[in-house]
Amino acid sequence: MLASEKIVAAIARGSGAFLHGFTYHAHPLSLAAGREVLRYTRKHDLVRAADSASAGTAANHLQSALATLLDHRAVGDVRGIGLLWGVEFVADKTTKAPFFADLNFAGRVADAAKKRGLLVYPMQGSVNGHSGDHVLVAPPAVITTAQIDWAVGRLRDVIEETCPAA
Repeated sequence: MLASEKIVAAIARGSGAFLHGFTYHAHPLSLAAGREVLRYTRKHDLVRAADSASAGTAANHLQSALATLLDHRAVGDVRGIGLLWGVEFVADKTTKAPFFADLNFAGRVADAAKKRGLLVYPMQGSVNGHSGDHVLVAPPAVITTAQIDWAVGRLRDVIEETCPAA
């Protein structure tokens, strides 16, 4: 029996009235939706999927796939946990010097990624409030390994496309 059916049955067995208060006051529809979200999360083991320390999870695969970007001359670091990761861009890999802010490197990477069907969140100012570029990568817990491989491949392509000539 679905949560919504249980609510209807409970109302029928009780007073028959459907009284509720404000949004956060035992609102039946919100409670039913919340229960279904929890049911789906448990059924598909989505909490574990977001554990980057567990082998075989989406998060672990994302961590490994993003780590392959570290060999690119413009990637200074890849860091994160679970399904929230940042890819930091640098103009000089040895010194970790950032790109000039006017270049808007992260913004250009995000624009190029969007044209290829990949959404990443560009950020600037992480070094000193003005300079320093990175993108955030935050896929849903239902992402597949094939989708992760596709996304990281597109990200690599757009980083290379956006990167100034060496």
